[in-house]
Amino acid sequence: MRIRYSWGFLLTLPAILMLPPASVPESKAPARPAASLVLISLDTARADHFHCYGYSLPTTPVLDRLASEGILFENAFTQAVNTGPAHVSLLTGLSPNGHGVRANGVPLSYDFPTLATYLESAGYRTGAFISGYTMMAAQTGLDRGFEVYDDKLKGAERKASETVDRALAWLKGLPPDKPYFLFVHLFDPHGKYDPPAGFAEKFRSGKYEPIARLDSIPEYQRLELPGGGFSRDPLDYISRYDGELAYADSQIFRLLSQVGPSPIVVITADHGETLVDRDYYFSHGARLNDEALRIPLIVRVPEPAMKGKRVKGLAQLVDVLPTVLSALKQPVPRRLAGRNLLPFARLGVIPAGTEVFSEARAVPQSVGGRLLNFSPRSVISAIRDDRFKLIVYPTTPNPAFELFDLEKDPGERHGVTGAEEARASRLYSGLDLYLSSGRLPSPPEPDEETKKKLRALGYLN
Repeated sequence: MRIRYSWGFLLTLPAILMLPPASVPESKAPARPAASLVLISLDTARADHFHCYGYSLPTTPVLDRLASEGILFENAFTQAVNTGPAHVSLLTGLSPNGHGVRANGVPLSYDFPTLATYLESAGYRTGAFISGYTMMAAQTGLDRGFEVYDDKLKGAERKASETVDRALAWLKGLPPDKPYFLFVHLFDPHGKYDPPAGFAEKFRSGKYEPIARLDSIPEYQRLELPGGGFSRDPLDYISRYDGELAYADSQIFRLLSQVGPSPIVVITADHGETLVDRDYYFSHGARLNDEALRIPLIVRVPEPAMKGKRVKGLAQLVDVLPTVLSALKQPVPRRLAGRNLLPFARLGVIPAGTEVFSEARAVPQSVGGRLLNFSPRSVISAIRDDRFKLIVYPTTPNPAFELFDLEKDPGERHGVTGAEEARASRLYSGLDLYLSSGRLPSPPEPDEETKKKLRALGYLN
């Protein structure tokens, strides 16, 4: 059964979601001559913890409502499970082997235009409001095309309320005679999971076996217990993760109630998060299983026929740029990795045949009972279609493989690891071509202050 919400209903939710008590006006924004765009990226937000994607708990009532007003792509996947490369793909429409950013801290070359530069050239007012260190301009080079790129963080991150406050202040100062592009990056679902008081308690549901070894939990994620020591109960972590999603959802409510129904709105994420799906707990960045790859993608456009659409088939993060440019009636550049999804949304399905490429950083890990080690700055790569997924691990002298039949094994528990079977797969030649068309850059060695901040976010051991 599909649940539909109205904005009025949202205002009656428990105070735990901290939604305003008054009714939301249709729009506080003056009419503009062309459609504006609001793009919101939720860092580390896995799709299957959104209520509108089938999660049993009410983590995302505001986004559920937005999905009922627009298009929900049921199976969307990221190109990278690290923040910088994924957001570069989002804002360029290119895969990592195309734009060259394969690791956090590697700024995008000025040779590449972005969604902001396209819209700035078209006369849009442009503003970006950032919540996490790995999205700062010095880390990504994504400030180009934005007249405001607010990344003034006091530490490694800031709460959604502060970022939304700054975005709302910018919106209020805009003249009514030009459309705008607002990009908002919310970092809250990223670890360490620490939602405001009252948010985690609502989601303490279910029971899990304790994690056997404390050192399996990343140090930056470990939750201290009142009596000393650290929790090994997964529910303590998962309820906080869900609380972070709910908190971010409540702040998105504040933003959407200000912009009103006129702008095109896109909600997505850079990547997901492993919780207790396998032996890689409460983390991301080094595995290419679907809990880290599958992301939300919700698009609200001013087409009545698109209201409440749920679209099957494979969508990708690189599809966002051509889709929104088309929706804004702007020229779509040629030679993008992504494509305009609106024609498929009108049909209700993306036809079979799509291939999705994704990347992760290569760190020592166990695959099929074998401990894998890699050369520095190596990248793990994956290709998937509607049924199969192939992951290639760049071990030396020969690569290691995992091949999954996702129809028979949706949880990716029983991958075939033999090289002969992998090379016989129809996906192998496509991934081989992808890998041969891009060169890995050499990221600069970070200074001690940068290392400290990256370590606090789990990006360095």
